[in-house]
Amino acid sequence: MTGRVQVCGRVVSGVLEELQRVVEALAHRLGRAVAVDDLDFRLLAYSTHADEGDAWRARVILRREAPPEALAWLRRQRLGRATGPVRLPADNDLGILPRVAVPVVYQDVRFGYLWLFDAEGSLTEAQLELASAAAADAGAICFRERVVSHLRTAREGELVRDLLSDDAKVRGMASARLVEEGLFALRGDVTVVVARPLPADAASVDEDDRIALQAAVNTASARLGDRGRLRLVRPDHAVLVTPTAALRRSPELPAAIRAASLERLGRSAKWRDVHVATGSPAHRLHDAVTSYTQALDALRVAEVVPSFAPLVAHEALGIYALLAGQPIDQLGAHGVHPAVRRLLEADPQLFTTAELYLDRAGDARATADELGLHRASVYHRVRRIEEVTELDLSDGQHRLILHLGIKVSRLLGLV
Repeated sequence: MTGRVQVCGRVVSGVLEELQRVVEALAHRLGRAVAVDDLDFRLLAYSTHADEGDAWRARVILRREAPPEALAWLRRQRLGRATGPVRLPADNDLGILPRVAVPVVYQDVRFGYLWLFDAEGSLTEAQLELASAAAADAGAICFRERVVSHLRTAREGELVRDLLSDDAKVRGMASARLVEEGLFALRGDVTVVVARPLPADAASVDEDDRIALQAAVNTASARLGDRGRLRLVRPDHAVLVTPTAALRRSPELPAAIRAASLERLGRSAKWRDVHVATGSPAHRLHDAVTSYTQALDALRVAEVVPSFAPLVAHEALGIYALLAGQPIDQLGAHGVHPAVRRLLEADPQLFTTAELYLDRAGDARATADELGLHRASVYHRVRRIEEVTELDLSDGQHRLILHLGIKVSRLLGLV
């Protein structure tokens, strides 16, 4: 078996051969089939022996993971408490033969389990010692890969922080380093995706939450490959930089990030939701900061305009894309026209009608259909809006003033 293998939650190259050598060597010495799974009982490496195995192992080899009913059975065995080889009984209903599980552990870190078939109960203590030694070798391989992975992640994080810097020179150097060090494959446009948990009440994102968010982004984006993604976790959000072409091939990625984040964070009273925003494509890697800023703007809009949540793309914001790019204090000082304030104070129904009427380019029929009103009622409300605002909605300039003011008021949370 050659190729790539799932180790410690991520797909890596070069580890498979080492694990396979350990498995094959032990299988040769014991004369029976050997396999190694990760902590989620996904297959990492296995040997083959004629006429040995069961229905469960056959399905694992075919699908790379244990079927749900077998997973439930395994969890009932409480292998997480095991410190040495554990003999597991057969289960005829599930097609499981007797086997031995040996924890794959190194320096007190558990990585998975080494499996041996033992249908006849013939494994000796000496053979189990050989299996334990092989499991320790497999643990050392996984541990070394984890250390390398952590170093790579730290280096990647430093460079992504620089890539999103305000300093153009720093961004250019970071972009060059990411490509030179093989951390990112340069393939045209890049797009930034940002995920932000929304705490309830006064809760905040703590270190455990950030670890969960990192794991969620890693899991959801694993299909992009290591050189097709850059990741960073900031105090209250996670960042993913990916080639735009890769995102187009996996348009479900933002939804997958949200789902994985909710699962990892845990559905509790602490969280209202997780919003995921996508910036517009940037033509060059060192311009990724523009896409990042756009994604943050989109998150800001989604939080105050619920119709955009929970998945929002900057390109879908319309006029909000322009408004969200302005400093919030300037919007507050200059963006809300007195006419809009009068409308807000007069009647919420008039405000809603004015917004929809202007969104529909003054189409009274479309406005009436959406509000469930007769067109005559819409015309009556339009006249009332003109009276309150002292604007003429047949005048393009007046319509623009009112329309912009309404959108700014939403962005400022006045509605």
